[in-house]
Amino acid sequence: MNATHDISLSFRPVGAADRALLEELVRAYYDFDDHEYEPALHGRALDAICAGDPNVRAWIVQDGETVAGYLILTIGFSMQYGGRDGFLDELFLTEAYRGKGLGRQVMAFLEAEVRRLGFHYLHLEVVKANERARRLYESLGWEETGCLLMSKRLVE
Repeated sequence: MNATHDISLSFRPVGAADRALLEELVRAYYDFDDHEYEPALHGRALDAICAGDPNVRAWIVQDGETVAGYLILTIGFSMQYGGRDGFLDELFLTEAYRGKGLGRQVMAFLEAEVRRLGFHYLHLEVVKANERARRLYESLGWEETGCLLMSKRLVE
């Protein structure tokens, strides 16, 4: 593999033909981050993403022709945050691309994209055990909100 400074990632929007590839990447991410992949639940989301759901943007991250990972951004609106906002739902780089400073390239792309879309805020969550990701986000100016993230499953 090239030295980090020689790697220039590109971001290709996910399309219908990417369904199997995206599922493979999502499964790899869930395995890495110790999440359970549920085919029925996550399959519906993958289908919506690949069909072009207007509330989500997703990209395949590439190093030339080599797939390096993926990125999923969901689109929302918040009174508290002044209007349109986004949520970095998932960011995953494959093993060969981790620990090389490439997360900065991904985040720079994402921040430029959400500014282009007119978002006021961007949110994300990171599992506490993922210290590397947390350090990256903090080094880029991200701060804990002090809010407790809570969720309730509505669909089985």
